[in-house]
Amino acid sequence: MTKYLKDILDQPEQLQQSLQYSITSGKQPLQAAASLIKKTKHVFISAIGASWSAGLAIQAAFNQSGVQAILCDAADFFHYTKIPADSVVLFLSRSGKSVELVNALPRCRAADAGIISITNAADSPLGKEADICLLTNVAFDHSISVSTYTSIILTGILLAEIIEKGEIPGSTQTALKLCFDALPQSIQQWQQQVASSDWLLNISPYVYFLARGINIASAHEGMLLWEEAAKQPAAALTTGTFRHGPQEIIKNPLSIAVWISNDAVKKHDIALVKDLVSKGVRILMVGNDLPEDTGAEKIYLPAIPGLFGPVINIIPIQLAVEKLAHLKQVDPDNFYFCSFVVEKEGGL
Repeated sequence: MTKYLKDILDQPEQLQQSLQYSITSGKQPLQAAASLIKKTKHVFISAIGASWSAGLAIQAAFNQSGVQAILCDAADFFHYTKIPADSVVLFLSRSGKSVELVNALPRCRAADAGIISITNAADSPLGKEADICLLTNVAFDHSISVSTYTSIILTGILLAEIIEKGEIPGSTQTALKLCFDALPQSIQQWQQQVASSDWLLNISPYVYFLARGINIASAHEGMLLWEEAAKQPAAALTTGTFRHGPQEIIKNPLSIAVWISNDAVKKHDIALVKDLVSKGVRILMVGNDLPEDTGAEKIYLPAIPGLFGPVINIIPIQLAVEKLAHLKQVDPDNFYFCSFVVEKEGGL
């Protein structure tokens, strides 16, 4: 078993641990962070790598809670963003040591901006420097971000819940616990499906990950995992953007994974899936309540409250990537060129 696969299999327990922390010892920092954000005019979310993908979900949750947040790549935030008065910066980083975020801290202080961190390392430079540190409280993954990715999303969306509702409703807590309890069985089923998946065993050299709304986080994380673990190029787009030019790529052999949301755009994405299948594109659909007549392969998810979908709907792709790495005979446990923590700018 690869260490990457072990991290995936450990994820349900780690998510339960993170949730339990957030509703007990971590509750007061969450409430303090929500209070700071609600009384501030400008809200920035800054992250890089997998944490930036998590930021897409958190930004969407903030926007739906009535807080308009700007998501910035951490390197661009440091070099190109002027921080206005009355700002809060929410930094996302599993290690709290990434150079782009650490270098931005003095600029935040100079601008008198509030600093909130979501990290798995309270004793890191980011954890120590933040006015409020929101700890994800999971075990560190071996290399590729797994639980340290999904727990950042979980913590950030719990924060959005408090911003909007003043608390984390008991019904939400119960539903999340039930979902995480069901995850081991779901993961076992997904493993079996991935092992025999026609979509994966006949994967095309061109792979796209498509989604809408909050699930675009999973599309971008899927792309990153494809690159990090399977050492294979991929692309991530919204389904809407894909239809405005990029769809011309289907003249080539193509495989696509699509996250289907149960909302107003579902019918549009289902129509896209059917059209793509009719053109010979291999499609994998991820969601629940999926229609049977699309011709696509389907992965069903356990029930989870509203905006929390990205906490779990990346897991089937995590498993698919591990299987693809095995098929390609590449090592998902080690980076060939990238450091576990990038602590300098420039070069590889």
